[in-house]
Amino acid sequence: MTAFEFQNIEFQKRVNEVDYFFSCLDTLYVFFDQKQSKVLKDKLDKDTLNHSDFMVILKSNGYLMLYNLIESTVRSLIQRVYDEITIQRLGYKDIRIELQRIWINVSYDSLGHTTTNFNQHKDKAKEMIGFVINDEKIVLTEKDINLSGNVDYRTIKDVFKKHGLEVPSDHGSKVGVGLKEIKDKRNTMAHGNISFIDSARDTTLTDLSVYRTEIIDYLLQLNESVTNFIEMENYKYQIT
Repeated sequence: MTAFEFQNIEFQKRVNEVDYFFSCLDTLYVFFDQKQSKVLKDKLDKDTLNHSDFMVILKSNGYLMLYNLIESTVRSLIQRVYDEITIQRLGYKDIRIELQRIWINVSYDSLGHTTTNFNQHKDKAKEMIGFVINDEKIVLTEKDINLSGNVDYRTIKDVFKKHGLEVPSDHGSKVGVGLKEIKDKRNTMAHGNISFIDSARDTTLTDLSVYRTEIIDYLLQLNESVTNFIEMENYKYQIT
């Protein structure tokens, strides 16, 4: 199995999990509207919380699942480009200018600017020059993909453009809104700034489902963009 096939399987696995979760959530909403749900409602209803609160908590978990899908997909797509560079054993002069800049930034950032002096910067520059002159092979890894919980529409466009990748423009009208809201909700919950109930109290399942559908479609477009990029060998140096 190739890395590409594995990543596609992982993507589909995560999408299946999200779809299953939303299907179960929708089923529960329908069930709680029926008379036979009284027994379960009574078991879920406590002194301060009830079954309605439980459903809101589940919607908050929907935000977390969607964010997990988004960040993991973007990270794996960029990793596919890095893997191709490694597989092809390409050096600095072999890769396109945008990827050269990525390597420069990654190499230089390894210094840790707050604790270095002039001589250390000079030594790093000499090391990088030697790397290029000796045609050593570029290796970029997942740790070089800095997303850190902040993936939204703007971030995706920025990351893709910095790697020389084409950014899809034919997408649903709520992709940008959904990506930002999912990122913001995820971060406020992850940092403990808001409870799960307060986070999704005003969110309808319909809105969340629209976000899910359009975002999954957008991620598929991103996947297609990376696939074309690799098949056309656009990661290689472009002679203009």
